[in-house]
Amino acid sequence: MHELLQSRLSENSAQKQVFQPRFFYLSNVEDELQLKKLLAENPHIRVFDELKNQLEELIKSLNPSTLFTKETLHEAVDAHLGTTDIYSYGVWVYYPWSARLVHIVDKEEFIFLRTSRNHYKITPEEQKFLSTRKIGVVGLSVGQSVSVTMAMERLFGEVRLADFDLLELTNLNRIRTGVHNLGLPKVISVAREILEIDPFLNVVCYTDGLTEENMDDFFTKGGKLDLLVEECDGIDIKILCRYKARELGIPIVMEASDRGLLDVERFDLEPNRPILHGLIDHLDPQKAKILKTSEEKLPYMLPIVGFETLSTRLKASALEVGQSITTWPQLASAVTFGGGLTADVSRRIMLNEYNESGRYYVDLEELVRNTTEHKTDNIWVAPVAPLSSEEMIRLADTITLKPTSLQLSESVILELLTAANLAPSSGNNQPWKWLYRHNRLFLFLEQSRSYSFWDVDNVFAYVGLGAALENLILKTRQKGYDVQLSHFPKKQNSTLVAVISFIASDAISSEPSTPLDGFLAEHINTRVTNRNNGSRTVLSQEKFSELQNVLQNNTESSLHILNQETELTNVASIITACERLRFLHPEGHREFFQHELRWPDATGKLSEDGLDLSTFDLSSSDILGLRLAKSPEVISMLRTWQKGKGLERFSKKLILNSSAVGLVTLCGSDNTSLLHAGQAIQRVWLMANAMGLAVQPVMAPLYLFNYYHHNAHLLPEFMRSELKALHTKFNQLFVIKDSQRPVFLFRLAIANPPKVRSLRLPVEKTVVWANSPKEVIVRS
Repeated sequence: MHELLQSRLSENSAQKQVFQPRFFYLSNVEDELQLKKLLAENPHIRVFDELKNQLEELIKSLNPSTLFTKETLHEAVDAHLGTTDIYSYGVWVYYPWSARLVHIVDKEEFIFLRTSRNHYKITPEEQKFLSTRKIGVVGLSVGQSVSVTMAMERLFGEVRLADFDLLELTNLNRIRTGVHNLGLPKVISVAREILEIDPFLNVVCYTDGLTEENMDDFFTKGGKLDLLVEECDGIDIKILCRYKARELGIPIVMEASDRGLLDVERFDLEPNRPILHGLIDHLDPQKAKILKTSEEKLPYMLPIVGFETLSTRLKASALEVGQSITTWPQLASAVTFGGGLTADVSRRIMLNEYNESGRYYVDLEELVRNTTEHKTDNIWVAPVAPLSSEEMIRLADTITLKPTSLQLSESVILELLTAANLAPSSGNNQPWKWLYRHNRLFLFLEQSRSYSFWDVDNVFAYVGLGAALENLILKTRQKGYDVQLSHFPKKQNSTLVAVISFIASDAISSEPSTPLDGFLAEHINTRVTNRNNGSRTVLSQEKFSELQNVLQNNTESSLHILNQETELTNVASIITACERLRFLHPEGHREFFQHELRWPDATGKLSEDGLDLSTFDLSSSDILGLRLAKSPEVISMLRTWQKGKGLERFSKKLILNSSAVGLVTLCGSDNTSLLHAGQAIQRVWLMANAMGLAVQPVMAPLYLFNYYHHNAHLLPEFMRSELKALHTKFNQLFVIKDSQRPVFLFRLAIANPPKVRSLRLPVEKTVVWANSPKEVIVRS
């Protein structure tokens, strides 16, 4: 049995390049002999003879005003045949790939009959003209529907088909063919389908696809093409064929099978027209030749198909390419619909009824939809009003001030505040507000800036304020003074965070200045978040010890370091999963994309707060991915599907290319302890930068774990269960004790310095001057 199957398989394999039928005219003796031989040697050939019905149709079509009876129609057919035997009339067409022999009327009558029901949407004169046209079709997934539709309307006399691919089972979701054709070249399959509809059409196949080597041949051999339908996946060929079409003055039509996008470029009428409407003029066409992965192709493909105008489902699917799917999805309904659109416009171009270039959308989902649909407002607004100067002064004046504070000049105070405001904060939200009064600085939490859905109880806001305090202390000591701090002087109010009094450097201080303080102060201005990709460089234990040493006077805080490859792999999986969950949560998504992230404006000016996109080390495909992820409708779809693995790729490579991931934990539960933790974090960060190490916070796990700890019941079940597992894995990985509270997670790397640094609000916008009861100055 196996041998028999193998023998038949070999026979089929030999037929894989065959697409031309054989014609037998029985009025020709040689043809009659050849057909007899064929039938004798191949008894399995099936014969189909419906010639009589064709002749009846022919008679009725030639005499549309005559009402025939059954008898009179038979008589008319007999008269039409005359002395010709019915078996010898017309032509017998043999299709070797299916072993079918079909009897049809000859070419002129066949074309007349097959196109008669086109009249007068296509007139006979127009049909005759179209039969002289030569059309090229490149790419036969969408192109299959286009080619067959045009063949059915007989919009050409010759079609040139180019595709190098073989039919696969996954193609059958949109290519109309049978499973028996799997493994067949797509061009052969389409050619056979066309010739089974109309064996008199001329079909030329390019089974290697369209290439630089055969492009001249494809466009000009046997006469120049009249129109090109471009549906190929290869970016380089998509671009090169347009240059060739423009050179030869050939119009191009492309259909994208998403939202009914139809693209027309009339190079026949506009010889200097930029290819693809100038959408990829900023990209290097030579580089297109070496693109391999979907990620590399993305920056070229999205402008071509129109990034902003993609359907929500296709945007969401694009983020899943390479994750849960292998390539861009297409549906048979869209491909079939596109075949009709392309055929219609192609016909009108060739008949000189449409003479423009353009990009058009025939979006069925937009045209046929629920009229009650509406988009939700996605604007992020802080639910807290800004602190007023009056409120700050009122709170400050309720504090009993015991020690006398030195009176420093306004210029010195501004210098201290400039240093303080250079501290890091969650999302660069800069949650500090300062009041200078009674020769003291009062530090307030500006919740209108610090509010975050994830930051329950202002945990991370206080950490940021602690970092600002550390900068202030270091800078004050560098200037030759010292400070005395009073944390949360009004126990019932958490908005007034600290009162800072200035004293002489030789006065008694609980934390006297050290040489290390002076060293760290020198690096306040150069401390920076470095989001550049690094190299997996192993750091010495001495470097980690230096980082640990800066915390020796801070007994509440501890530094945990992961630097082994397996540890980094594990922590990367936690960080990226948490970032995905953060994006998938509606509030988390809105907060990040509408509040934290700053998109470049038309002038290129950087923002004074938030995370400016230019500070990220992102590839063009990363940026496009962020633009896709920005859409709340896309995220809603991914959340419904419980997908979104593509959202993880933004950070995964950064973590895996890091030297280490660090975690600062805190032993303490009150807000003052959080300030101390912020001070510890700032010292570690300053030391790391001083050692030439890149530091980047990766806080998504801590944000989500903090929210989970307080409000797990408010999370969707799939997020809740995943976060629980991630939290357990995180604690085990860092060996966190029950008494330790994670407050800062960051990566350390050897990386190039960032080209752009996040800006800060001008100091004048963060301070209120009211040193005397009569003086209140707010500078802006």
